[in-house]
Formats: sequence, C-alpha cells, structure tokens
Amino acid sequence: MSQRTRRLRRAAVSAAAACGAATTVLSAAPAQAYENVPVYVWATDVNIRSCPHLSCAVYSGMAISWRTVDAHCQRQGDPVTDGPYANNWWVQVDAGGPRGWISAVYISTGDNWQPIPGVSTDFAVCAP
Repeated sequence: MSQRTRRLRRAAVSAAAACGAATTVLSAAPAQAYENVPVYVWATDVNIRSCPHLSCAVYSGMAISWRTVDAHCQRQGDPVTDGPYANNWWVQVDAGGPRGWISAVYISTGDNWQPIPGVSTDFAVCAP
C-alpha cells in the first residue's frame, strides 16, 4: 500500500473516529470520560508490549491489525517512526488479552509528537 493511500485512509478513519469519540466523551460522566476510549489501530501486526518502551517484552501472539481496541491511558516513552508518522506517546490498550502498550503512531487519531485526544494522560488510571 502506498504512503499516499495510507495517509488518505488514515485521514478518513480519523474523521470518522473523531465524530464518534466526541459523542462518547460528551455523553460520558466526568469521572468516566477518560476510561475505555475506543481507538482504531490502522496498521498490520502492531506489537503489544509490557511497557511503553521498545526494549519491553512483546506479548506473543497478541499483535493487533486494523481494528478498534479500548485505550485506558497514555504516557511518553520511546519514539517510534513509521513513514511520515512519528510519536513518543504510548497507549495502554485492551485487545482481548492482558493490557499492554502500543505506540500512538499506530492509532488513527492524533498528530505527530502529540498524545491521543480523549485518552487519559493520568498514569494512575493505568493497570500495573
């Protein structure tokens, strides 16, 4: 898939996700506004790690491809670059197994070097 196609697809998914995320955040109670935020992983075989660093263990058999997962929180970690996308924010997600960390580069919303909108940056809400 060409970079142009990936950018266009990412833009379309981002727009659709932003509309849904805005509705979810506005309708949620303030205490729950940052919990279980659905985010779309736009890439194939994104590794889920035990912490927000490239040196952390990868959960075997837990790679995510082109699907929505629940995000719980985010924090800064190692920078990751994929084509024109770069970010040092990592998002703790639940993809049907143990919670783990993926680079924000692979989430369809957000901008380079910025946290994912709507996902808590309060590390206290993350699972250990």
